[in-house]
Order: sequence, then structure tokens, then C-alpha cells
Amino acid sequence: MKQVPYYIVYEDEEVIVVYKNRNVLTIRTNDKKTFYHNLYHYLSCYLRNKGEELHVVHRLDYETSGLIIFAKSKEVKQKLQSAFVNRTVKRYYEAVVREKIEIGQEFDVKQYLTDGENGRKVLLTTESEGKLAITHVKAQNYINIGTALAIEIETGRRNQIRVALSSSSLTLIGDKRYANDIDKRLYLNAYRLVFPSSIGLNKNEFYVDPLWIKD
Repeated sequence: MKQVPYYIVYEDEEVIVVYKNRNVLTIRTNDKKTFYHNLYHYLSCYLRNKGEELHVVHRLDYETSGLIIFAKSKEVKQKLQSAFVNRTVKRYYEAVVREKIEIGQEFDVKQYLTDGENGRKVLLTTESEGKLAITHVKAQNYINIGTALAIEIETGRRNQIRVALSSSSLTLIGDKRYANDIDKRLYLNAYRLVFPSSIGLNKNEFYVDPLWIKD
């Protein structure tokens, strides 16, 4: 039996939070190879056996590993998505870049992004033509291949972190699309989600141990 590309971090009657492996789509595409090999399909089968529904709230890039929350009803989906739209969800990532950055250095990246013509790359644009992307970055510690970064995003734009690092002249390890780096894996991982208590979830914070950053 093929091993599923995720594990469950938390589940109750309203939500299910899973950790997605890298190189797995959140939902399927028009490519037939993804019809069944995607997170939504695996979880739908799991919940269907329990008589429960699955609703997509947000996504992670194919190459990115990390936490994703799904709703079990349309009402909860709307509540969660409203929190994302209103930017009251705190989202924490970690990444590794090849450059050596002074530990403790922090910087913010504010950009406006739009999809490119082929739909693969996200491009920088003007305020009038793009969507706002705000990324907070801190050099946390060194590992043997580079500098591990602690990252918080205020907005959830596609490829936001990858574009922010690339435009800051940093090489995100494994990012073939924006950094031309050929490492086998993308060193980008979502390890913490925090929702406001006002939306009424049974549990507001979800966390997995980071892969590269250290306290």
C-alpha cells in the first residue's frame, strides 16, 4: 500500500490540520497524474469513510512542506477564510538560503505581485495592478548549507516568500523557479498556524517542530 504524503496534526468535528510532505499538490490540476495524487483526494477519502465533508481553506505550493488546515463544513470554511482575508491568521515558515546573513538581522519585504503570462511565475508589479504581499524575515541560525530564516507572512500570495527572497538577492535552496538553484528539495516549510480566538475554534494554534531553525 502506498504511503500517504501527509500526517494528521489535529482533528475535531470542525477542522482537520495536516502536515503536507513536499512535492505534493494541495488540490488536483488538469494533469491526469494529479487526479488522485493530491492532498484533497487523500483526505476526502479518509473523511468520507467517517461520513464527513472536506473543504479547502488555503493552499501550499507543490514544493513546500508544512501545515494546512481544512474545514469540515461550508460554515467553518467561510469563518476560516475570512480570518485569512482579514489577515488575523499568523503564519510562520522557515527557509534556508545559501548566503551567510548576520544572525539576528531582520528585514521586511512589501511587494505587489501578479501572475505571469504562462501562470508559472509570479511577477513584481505596481500597486494598481497587483496584490499586496508582506513578508517578515529574520536570520535565525546557521546550518551546514546556509542560513536558516524565520519568516512570518501577513498575506498569503502565491510564491510570496520565494519572490521576496529572490528580490532580496537571496538564494532559497532548491528554488529552481526563482533562484535557479538545483538542490533536490525546496528548503521552505510551514511550521506554525495561529488563529484568533474570536472565530471560536476548539484549538487556535497548530505547531510542528521546525526542520532547520533553532531557538
